[in-house]
Amino acid sequence: MFSKKSLIVRSILVAATIGGAMSMYADAKTKTVTWTIETRQAKLMQEINAAQKQNELTVKEAKRLRSDLSDIARKKKGFKAKNHGEKLTAENTSELEADLNKISADIKKLQLDKRVEAK
Repeated sequence: MFSKKSLIVRSILVAATIGGAMSMYADAKTKTVTWTIETRQAKLMQEINAAQKQNELTVKEAKRLRSDLSDIARKKKGFKAKNHGEKLTAENTSELEADLNKISADIKKLQLDKRVEAK
């Protein structure tokens, strides 16, 4: 079968592989991702589209959420215009983030409502 030396080498290789994988997992877990307003808007739009496709949102609910996202885009454009095309202020960013948080919570709530209704 396998010699004792061969089994030890295999055990070390397996342990090293598992250790490396665990290390990569820990590194990936501790890295923080910075979300911009634009990336959050895009991500929320993807969530809305996916939820509608999976019948977790009705057409009416999805349209309202998309409309809310459009309102945020207009609001952001208005903020930039007030700042003469410059970057958003911290206050502007906080307000937009709060609006995006509300939409995100609305999506989750509507999806959960559908799951509860299905039972």
